[in-house]
Amino acid sequence: MFQYLYRKLFHQNPSLKSISQLSNSTNQPSFKVSYLINSCGLSKEAALKVAKKVHFETAEKPDCVLAFFRNHDLTKTHISNIITKCPKVLVSNPDKTLKPKFKFFLGLGISAPDLATTLCINPYMLQRSLEHRIIPTFDFLKSILHPNKGIIDALRQSIFLVQFDVQKILEPNVTTLRNHGVPKSRILTLIMTHPRILGLKSDRFSEVVMTVKEMGFDPSGSLFVVAVITMSKMSKPFWERKFDVFRSFGWTDDEILSAFKKQPWYMITSEKKAKMVMDFFVNKMDRKPSFLSKHPNFLLFSLEKRIRPRCSVLQVLMSEDILKKDLNLSSALQLSEKEFMEKYVTKNKERVPEILSVYQGKPAVIG
Repeated sequence: MFQYLYRKLFHQNPSLKSISQLSNSTNQPSFKVSYLINSCGLSKEAALKVAKKVHFETAEKPDCVLAFFRNHDLTKTHISNIITKCPKVLVSNPDKTLKPKFKFFLGLGISAPDLATTLCINPYMLQRSLEHRIIPTFDFLKSILHPNKGIIDALRQSIFLVQFDVQKILEPNVTTLRNHGVPKSRILTLIMTHPRILGLKSDRFSEVVMTVKEMGFDPSGSLFVVAVITMSKMSKPFWERKFDVFRSFGWTDDEILSAFKKQPWYMITSEKKAKMVMDFFVNKMDRKPSFLSKHPNFLLFSLEKRIRPRCSVLQVLMSEDILKKDLNLSSALQLSEKEFMEKYVTKNKERVPEILSVYQGKPAVIG
């Protein structure tokens, strides 16, 4: 009797039936989410996010894409990473979109495993035009790189560049570097280590290069490119804020700029870390604030893993009169791990048995 009334009620009131169906559908995982979890290896959380960015109602297209990836030695982990970053790849046409690009990259000499790794880092290139974006970019890079000096490695590491327009962005930016006297070897370094910098709008890139040159950096030197990279990562308000931070340490503008010329990377050190390192050298090591302006690379060192343990060792050795009080601290901090161990720890283990423990972070009483 109840089943009869239930059917009659919903037959007479379709809106109630639709509400019931909606309720049931929202309580069950959608087809897309289930597919992304079970076939693509995504977590439920990732699948829910990806499902909002890609549309498919059947498994036909996604199955073809997954089969193509598997046939080209991509593991489930590779595939899940690619789809998480670039969901629309899942509804690509393997024959028209994916196959020509794989053929091109493999034809360059990039191995299938290396290509899979590269795609995990930057799957967006699979959505770029092979004819209008990818091939022009690689032809452009070949014109810069010497064919006998690891061109394949350079091309593989510079895969990010395929997202930039060659004629409007890459060519003008490289031309700017050349016009200012930056040698090919330095341009190659930029391509190999920070290819995205060359994707800046040409007017902004030209402004950065000109500013760096006006600061007195030698375009033929390695620090010129480092300064360009650093300034490219910083907006004008950020640059000005960093000046305010270092002024608060008592540095003059000349000291700030002098430090930048010695070690451009120091300028992107977080304000929190800069203050912690400054506090340590001033209050624990009895150094003047200007000490760091003369050695800005120390702001790049780990306070807990390098600066503090080494300084603790040096303080113990000075308290035992093994080292002089006027020790060259900067030299000790810049030694390699092996060199520091041999010179200050291993060499003094017999005279100061606790020295290794001190280096490992265990406190010692300094007399």
